[in-house]
Amino acid sequence: MNAKNVVLLIGISFMMLFMLGCIQTGGCTSDKNCKAWQYCNFDKSSCVLKAGSCEKEADCNSTLMTCDTKAHSCLYKTGKCVVDGNCQSWQTCAVSESTCKAAPGFCDSDAVCDPELESCNQNTHKCGPKPGLCNTNFDCKGWEYCEVKSMKCVVMEGRCNFDGDCDTWQSCDLKSNLCVAKKGFCINDGDCGTWARCDKTLQKCVSRQGYCIQDNECSSWQYCDAKTHMCKANKDLCDTNSDCGSWQTCDKASHVCASILGYCSYDQECPAGEVCDEKTHVCK
Repeated sequence: MNAKNVVLLIGISFMMLFMLGCIQTGGCTSDKNCKAWQYCNFDKSSCVLKAGSCEKEADCNSTLMTCDTKAHSCLYKTGKCVVDGNCQSWQTCAVSESTCKAAPGFCDSDAVCDPELESCNQNTHKCGPKPGLCNTNFDCKGWEYCEVKSMKCVVMEGRCNFDGDCDTWQSCDLKSNLCVAKKGFCINDGDCGTWARCDKTLQKCVSRQGYCIQDNECSSWQYCDAKTHMCKANKDLCDTNSDCGSWQTCDKASHVCASILGYCSYDQECPAGEVCDEKTHVCK
């Protein structure tokens, strides 16, 4: 390689390094050398912001706007505007103040609602009844209705929000919002066992005919069986022959099991010199 070619090669290499240095320090030769929100200013050979784009709030050139540093775009600050489109759907732009305000029929605070009856629903941005108040049944809970004169939600009969909504013998089931009978009380027969019915005067379960709850509902020689709720003869006493041994009969007057003629239950029932066989119940 002759000296002239060496000098030319060195010159080309120098120019390439110079151009590369310019691009790396912010210079550009096309938009491809810039970021997505920039373009190449060929006069200055530098990347500049596209219209409406930004890297910091000052780039927006407006006190009403701020820079979204992720999207690199200028946006109107919350509540600031120049047209309705800069506001939320329930707002309108007060142009003279450059401020978004609640449109007619909407609210942004309780101040624009009836102070005694209404509050501003922050989800719908509309004035509605305060909690516990109503205009229609739809303003109340499913187990309540709207009492027109007082504009208050009132629980339906048999329904409740707390125990005080129920009768004194009831409590409020907060899962179903139904008044239910307290333990030992009943609303209807369904609250009682199969052996009992609901006495609507006492609101208590009482035994049905032929059944019992306590011993005093049985005869003096009987007790109330806690499992079957039926009166049964006390031990060694009887109601029928089935309460006695196969060798006995039930004395209806004394309700005592007596040995059938020819059988025995005790030695005393045998002639002198004989005893009662415990297996056969015959004197031997």
